[in-house]
Amino acid sequence: SDFVSSGYNREHVWPKSHASFLKSDGGCDPHHLRPTNTTINSTRGNLIMGNVRSSSSSYKTKDNGGKTVLYYTSSLVEVNDNIKGDVARIFLYVYCRWEERNLFMNDSSAKPGPSDDKNDGGKVIESLETLLQWCKMDPVDTWEMSRNDQCENLVGNRNVFIDYPEYAWLLFGKSVPTDMTTPSGEAKK
Repeated sequence: SDFVSSGYNREHVWPKSHASFLKSDGGCDPHHLRPTNTTINSTRGNLIMGNVRSSSSSYKTKDNGGKTVLYYTSSLVEVNDNIKGDVARIFLYVYCRWEERNLFMNDSSAKPGPSDDKNDGGKVIESLETLLQWCKMDPVDTWEMSRNDQCENLVGNRNVFIDYPEYAWLLFGKSVPTDMTTPSGEAKK
C-alpha cells in the first residue's frame, strides 16, 4: 500500500502456500518481497489474484488510509490498477526464476522444494489472460524500475519482465501488443 500504517510485515507476493519455497531460496528473494500493512495482508491471505470488480457484484473492500486498496470475494482478490502490472511482472519472475509452474493453472504434481512442505499447487492468478491484461494495463514506471535496480544491487540479478515486459507474451507464444508501453520500446517494432 502507499499509506503509512502502524503495522507492517514482509509479504511474499507469490503466496508461500502456493510455492516450493519457505524462508530460503525464493522465500528470501527481494524481487517478490514487499512491505505490507498487516491487516491488508491478512485479508489478502493466499487468495487467487483476479478481476473481482468485473466478475462479481457482491465483493467486499479493504481500505487503508481512507482509500480502497483491495477488492475481494471468498476466492479472489484484486489490487488497485496502479500495481496490477507490478504484481503480474513479479509473478512472471517467480514463475521463471523459481520454476513455480502453478502460475495460472493448478498443478496437482507440485512438489515441495528442499526448504518447504507447503506447496499446495494452487494457482496464483486466475488466468493467463488476466496476467497479460494486468501487465499491459499498468506499464513499468520509474518506481518499479528503480526497485529493480536496487534488487540487482542487492542480489545481482534483475526481473527481466520489468526491463522487457513484452517477454511475457513471447513466453506463452502470444503476439506482443504493438500499443504497449515498455522501457525497451521493443513492443512498438
